[in-house]
Amino acid sequence: MNNAQKILLTLSLAYGTYKVISYFWAKDKANTRAKRHTFDRQHWTKRSISTYTGANNTPILIALDGKVYDVSEGRAFYGPGCAYNVFAGRDASRLLAKQEFDDGMTDAELDAPIDKLDDLTEEDREALDSYIGLFSVKYQCVGELVES
Repeated sequence: MNNAQKILLTLSLAYGTYKVISYFWAKDKANTRAKRHTFDRQHWTKRSISTYTGANNTPILIALDGKVYDVSEGRAFYGPGCAYNVFAGRDASRLLAKQEFDDGMTDAELDAPIDKLDDLTEEDREALDSYIGLFSVKYQCVGELVES
């Protein structure tokens, strides 16, 4: 076998190995990836978004200043067990504006009227507007938060 044939054989084996490894890698990633859910733009209540926290591989929704965003692409941040999961499935406007974390959503919060955010300081409002800007660029707005 001459050098050209050896090179061709080596390249063929390398390419074949690459294809086999790529196939199994892609198959493995597909099994662990959250299924992409598409939402029609709609009206959401606090109770209706509360089921979208990422638990059991569900989508993750967060409301900010009256808009509801699908943040499922940020599962590493907002998914179960992650640092910002406390914001998932709820109106996180006040929490993000004030940069606060709490112990999670309560029934009282779900039953309360939508927070008008009238008492936010200028600094709080700027912080919230920054988050709204980030979310509107990074995530899909899937509707509006409305009273039940």
